Amino acid sequence: MVRWVLLLAGACAAYAQQEDLAQLRTRAANLVAQGKYAEAEPLLQRALEAREKELGADDPAVAPALEELAALYRAEGRSADAEKLYLRSLDVKEKASGKQSLDLIPDLKRMAALYDTMGRTADAEKLYLRVVAIRLNAQGSDDLDLAHDHADLAAFYMAKKRFAVAEPNLLRAIDITQKRLGPEDPSLVGLLESLATVFIEQKSYELAEPPLRRAVSIEERAEGPRSVAVAPHLDRLAQCYFLQKKYTDAEPLYRRSLAIWEASLGPDNPELATTLDNLAVVLASQEKFADAEPLYRRSLNLRQTTIVASLNNLAMVLEGKGQDTSAERNYRQAIAVAEKLPDSSLLAFTLHNYAALLKKLKRDPEAKRVEARAVAIEKK
Repeated sequence: MVRWVLLLAGACAAYAQQEDLAQLRTRAANLVAQGKYAEAEPLLQRALEAREKELGADDPAVAPALEELAALYRAEGRSADAEKLYLRSLDVKEKASGKQSLDLIPDLKRMAALYDTMGRTADAEKLYLRVVAIRLNAQGSDDLDLAHDHADLAAFYMAKKRFAVAEPNLLRAIDITQKRLGPEDPSLVGLLESLATVFIEQKSYELAEPPLRRAVSIEERAEGPRSVAVAPHLDRLAQCYFLQKKYTDAEPLYRRSLAIWEASLGPDNPELATTLDNLAVVLASQEKFADAEPLYRRSLNLRQTTIVASLNNLAMVLEGKGQDTSAERNYRQAIAVAEKLPDSSLLAFTLHNYAALLKKLKRDPEAKRVEARAVAIEKK
């Protein structure tokens, strides 16, 4: 009877310890979510120490506690401290599962990303290559996860401007993906765009055309030819033609892209300005100046609309901080720009905001005049 009581007491103590550990981790996670890293750190350290005491330092179940504390150090910018804990976690898992285990891949990619941020490019590259080797050995040469690994490695090389090395990794990722999912699968679009970028960065513009045309075709088939998802790819292909001075090829693509953006965003959306400028440049390059001019003017008006909105927002923030003189200066500047716009609604909006500031400053006669002007504009 005594033996069973002792066993029950031990089980209850272990359960209570697990409860305490779970509470520590939950409290720490909440603090991390609030950005209170200094307060979370001792809780995660206690959780790690408790786990090690309970299971031993080399038990795989200790790994999550190591990784949580490492993630905290990384968020604080303490990369060297994070590295030590991540390496400990990786070592524990390697001993438990073997150095060729697929379970290691998330850890290896995380370490590679950490080394990349630390400027240890060679160490990061080795880990990305190790991931590819593990996946290839375990799952074969046509595995979709292997395609993702090659894409990750290509992205790493592209960030380092090593485009010649990125190219074969992208080609491998594309080859695997189309074998497994088919030549029209939408997941190919990002890979094709990246391959085109690799060619463009190497000034191999003609080589960039086929993947860009194919990306357009896949998006058209998946989303429809008038879908807003197609427009960025049309822009990219048009840009590729423009870089080769193939202006007559670029023009219809930019016109089609502009029509899609207008249908999606509306004709007065400031986001249209870039496409308007691109089309205008292509037209001007063909000496179609009469066609280019209204596009430039329209783009300018849209950009000025953005400026007015930004000046209003800045003025309101400054007013909120009690910097009324600076706020007034921004409202006056916004009014000056808005007066040149064909659409007077932003001018009326700015005048209302300015009048509110003047009332706050007890400058009632001025406020009434400004408010009256805003009302008159709205009536028109």
